Amino acid sequence: MTRRAQIYLNLHPTPLVRHTHTRRLVSMADTMMATPPSTPSAPSDDPRIAWANATRLAVTRPDALNLDGSLNQQFFKPKKVVFATEKAKWNESDWDNLYRGIEKYGIDPSSWRKIIEEFCPNREVLFIRIKASRAIGSQGLNRYHGWIGSKADVLAEYERNKQIGLATGCWKGGILVENDHKHAEAAIRKRDAEEAAAGLQPPGKRVKLH
Repeated sequence: MTRRAQIYLNLHPTPLVRHTHTRRLVSMADTMMATPPSTPSAPSDDPRIAWANATRLAVTRPDALNLDGSLNQQFFKPKKVVFATEKAKWNESDWDNLYRGIEKYGIDPSSWRKIIEEFCPNREVLFIRIKASRAIGSQGLNRYHGWIGSKADVLAEYERNKQIGLATGCWKGGILVENDHKHAEAAIRKRDAEEAAAGLQPPGKRVKLH
């Protein structure tokens, strides 16, 4: 018996067994003293260890213990280690699959899950949305809702966005990022109007109005 338990008994002569809460606190303290963390238990004549083991057998789930009541260290080891970086890897094959998905389903909030299920399994919607943004060279995709195109169309649209971005100072980190003055939007409207007046067809096609 530990000194702490002895002091308690001196102050409270009533049998310890009737004070369930105090008994648990004392046994927990004895357990921590008797069996250091991550140290395998070994046969011992120390009554404190025997008491701690007996207490564990009474209150601890069986798969966390050895037969003698000592802690089963294997129970506390990680059962599975997942490396998030593996899932985040993206290669040329993944890009091609995304292009195929855009060619079939287009760029639209309703398209991402379809693209994931058929072409980019085990990816998250936000992840695919960001990759599509990178592919077409535009942070904002609202103006592309309902737009559909081949890989060549996506690459051509990327170059068009790059030209607008470089001309307006809105080309940031490889994509077109609008500023507070809406310079990119104004430049896009001007370009589209000029192309329409000249009878030029932009890359891709619109399958529904945005």
